[in-house]
Amino acid sequence: MWTDLAGAAALVKDGDLVALGGHTRQAPMALIRELIRQGRRDLGLVTVPTGGLNVDLLIAGGAVSRLHFAQVSLEEYGLAPHFRRAIEQGRLTLWEYP
Repeated sequence: MWTDLAGAAALVKDGDLVALGGHTRQAPMALIRELIRQGRRDLGLVTVPTGGLNVDLLIAGGAVSRLHFAQVSLEEYGLAPHFRRAIEQGRLTLWEYP
Protein backbone atom coordinates (compact mmCIF):
# COMPACT_ATOMS: atom_id res chain seq x y z
CA MET A 1 0.00 0.00 0.00
CA TRP A 2 1.38 3.40 -0.96
CA THR A 3 0.61 6.50 1.07
CA ASP A 4 1.85 10.03 1.47
CA LEU A 5 3.91 11.29 4.40
CA ALA A 6 0.91 12.50 6.41
CA GLY A 7 -0.79 9.12 5.90
CA ALA A 8 2.32 7.24 7.02
CA ALA A 9 2.59 9.36 10.18
CA ALA A 10 -1.11 8.84 10.88
CA LEU A 11 -0.42 5.09 11.21
CA VAL A 12 1.54 5.90 14.39
CA LYS A 13 -0.88 6.44 17.28
CA ASP A 14 -0.28 8.10 20.65
CA GLY A 15 1.31 5.58 23.02
CA ASP A 16 2.76 3.36 20.29
CA LEU A 17 6.21 1.78 20.56
CA VAL A 18 8.28 2.73 17.51
CA ALA A 19 11.65 1.38 16.37
CA LEU A 20 13.69 4.24 14.96
CA GLY A 21 16.84 3.67 12.92
CA GLY A 22 19.30 5.73 11.02
CA HIS A 23 20.99 7.59 13.89
CA THR A 24 21.70 10.97 12.28
CA ARG A 25 22.40 9.87 8.73
CA GLN A 26 19.66 8.02 6.89
CA ALA A 27 17.10 8.71 9.62
CA PRO A 28 13.52 9.25 8.41
CA MET A 29 13.64 12.96 9.27
CA ALA A 30 10.60 13.97 7.18
CA LEU A 31 8.51 11.37 9.03
CA ILE A 32 9.88 12.53 12.37
CA ARG A 33 8.93 16.14 11.61
CA GLU A 34 5.47 14.99 10.49
CA LEU A 35 4.93 13.04 13.73
CA ILE A 36 5.76 16.20 15.67
CA ARG A 37 3.52 18.32 13.42
CA GLN A 38 0.62 15.90 13.97
CA GLY A 39 1.12 16.22 17.74
CA ARG A 40 2.00 12.63 18.65
CA ARG A 41 2.41 12.05 22.39
CA ASP A 42 3.51 9.32 24.79
CA LEU A 43 5.54 7.41 22.19
CA GLY A 44 8.00 4.75 23.19
CA LEU A 45 11.15 4.66 21.06
CA VAL A 46 13.58 1.84 20.44
CA THR A 47 16.79 3.17 18.90
CA VAL A 48 18.27 0.86 16.27
CA PRO A 49 21.18 0.72 17.01
CA THR A 50 21.63 4.19 18.52
CA GLY A 51 19.83 7.52 18.42
CA GLY A 52 20.90 10.99 17.44
CA LEU A 53 19.19 14.06 16.03
CA ASN A 54 16.18 11.92 15.12
CA VAL A 55 15.52 10.99 18.77
CA ASP A 56 16.44 14.44 20.09
CA LEU A 57 13.89 16.15 17.81
CA LEU A 58 11.08 13.82 18.89
CA ILE A 59 11.93 14.47 22.54
CA ALA A 60 12.04 18.24 21.89
CA GLY A 61 8.64 17.97 20.21
CA GLY A 62 7.15 16.39 23.34
CA ALA A 63 6.38 13.12 21.58
CA VAL A 64 8.45 10.69 23.68
CA SER A 65 7.79 9.30 27.16
CA ARG A 66 9.77 6.01 27.03
CA LEU A 67 13.10 5.20 25.48
CA HIS A 68 15.02 1.95 24.90
CA PHE A 69 18.54 2.92 23.86
CA ALA A 70 22.25 2.18 23.88
CA GLN A 71 23.33 5.74 23.13
CA VAL A 72 21.80 9.07 22.14
CA SER A 73 24.28 11.68 20.97
CA LEU A 74 24.99 14.16 18.24
CA GLU A 75 28.25 12.34 17.52
CA GLU A 76 31.18 14.76 17.42
CA TYR A 77 28.88 17.58 18.59
CA GLY A 78 28.31 15.96 21.99
CA LEU A 79 25.25 14.99 23.95
CA ALA A 80 21.82 15.52 22.47
CA PRO A 81 20.58 18.55 24.44
CA HIS A 82 16.85 17.76 24.58
CA PHE A 83 17.58 14.15 25.54
CA ARG A 84 19.85 15.30 28.35
CA ARG A 85 17.37 17.91 29.60
CA ALA A 86 14.49 15.40 29.59
CA ILE A 87 16.57 12.98 31.67
CA GLU A 88 17.60 15.70 34.12
CA GLN A 89 13.95 16.71 34.51
CA GLY A 90 12.78 13.11 34.93
CA ARG A 91 10.46 13.24 31.90
CA LEU A 92 11.56 9.93 30.34
CA THR A 93 11.28 6.32 31.40
CA LEU A 94 14.57 4.77 30.30
CA TRP A 95 15.92 1.34 29.44
CA GLU A 96 19.63 1.60 28.66
CA TYR A 97 21.38 -1.27 26.89
CA PRO A 98 25.19 -1.17 26.97
